[in-house]
Amino acid sequence: MVLIRVDGHEEVVATVDDLERLCKRLREELLRPECQYNSWYIRVPPDRLLALLKRVYVKYAQGVLGVSDVISEFLDEFKLSKTLSRVITPTLSSLGLTASGKFTAAAVEVGKLLHEGRLDEARERLRSIFAKNCVLKEIMEKATDCAEIEKAVVSVLTAYGKSLRFDEVKYTVELLKIAHPRCEDCNLSCVTPRKIANCVERIIQLAAPHTRELFEKLDISLLPEHLEYLRADPSTFLISVRGTDKHIGKIIIGEPIESVQLPQLKNSLAKLDEKIVEGVYEVYVKIIPILEGDDKCKTMKLLLEVVRGDLEKASKIVKLTSS
Repeated sequence: MVLIRVDGHEEVVATVDDLERLCKRLREELLRPECQYNSWYIRVPPDRLLALLKRVYVKYAQGVLGVSDVISEFLDEFKLSKTLSRVITPTLSSLGLTASGKFTAAAVEVGKLLHEGRLDEARERLRSIFAKNCVLKEIMEKATDCAEIEKAVVSVLTAYGKSLRFDEVKYTVELLKIAHPRCEDCNLSCVTPRKIANCVERIIQLAAPHTRELFEKLDISLLPEHLEYLRADPSTFLISVRGTDKHIGKIIIGEPIESVQLPQLKNSLAKLDEKIVEGVYEVYVKIIPILEGDDKCKTMKLLLEVVRGDLEKASKIVKLTSS
């Protein structure tokens, strides 16, 4: 096992698969497009900003894209002071939602998604828009948890030499919470692949009681409630006993599959087996989400498979009883 420090973070490399994943992630980081917008001016409440974007789409459908015309009509409709255009306009510009006096395609796209009630897709699109603003991008990268966003906002804006305003900090935090993946509402009564990806910790928590049963079947003396999990990459968690630094296992999350694709379960499990090496860890836990129902509200079952260090395994499909 090797500990590699990358940009202040420690990466545990125990197997060839770990090394390949680390190299892949570093390549993606190097190839990721740079941010474009450096200006920062967020002094509009997010709910007002989103309402405006919905109006942008409606006006676009009518052939109107001029920023001043749309903002003026929006302010009139909500009986707001025309002076607010002086804070709305630079806010839109700093987010790359306007250019040369017109709303951009990104602004129209988000407005369309909001107008049609496709909120998850709107959040996803907003996230990509925010990543193009250098300040927002840095804040989102710095805030590894939703609860850390305000602290990250203050830290980053201060580092940029900005004189902090209460309203600007407040609206920036609220805006980021809309799109930050760590602020996902992890109620799993209705799921999407994106929600699953953003709520993996919650899924592991709900799977723990069922994992214990499989541990017992394999005579594994560990108790899931005594374990801690360290995220190694989006689909892998390292397992350690609470209060120790020794990693004794892995949790590996597979891609979600539809219930109609159940014959693919065998292939999905085999794919996860590629990440398992005999004798390296005491235990491996494989989790594959299984989606059921129609597109309006898909529910989820989990295929759990526990693999002992000697590759003896036990599995079961469980239906989550709590969201």
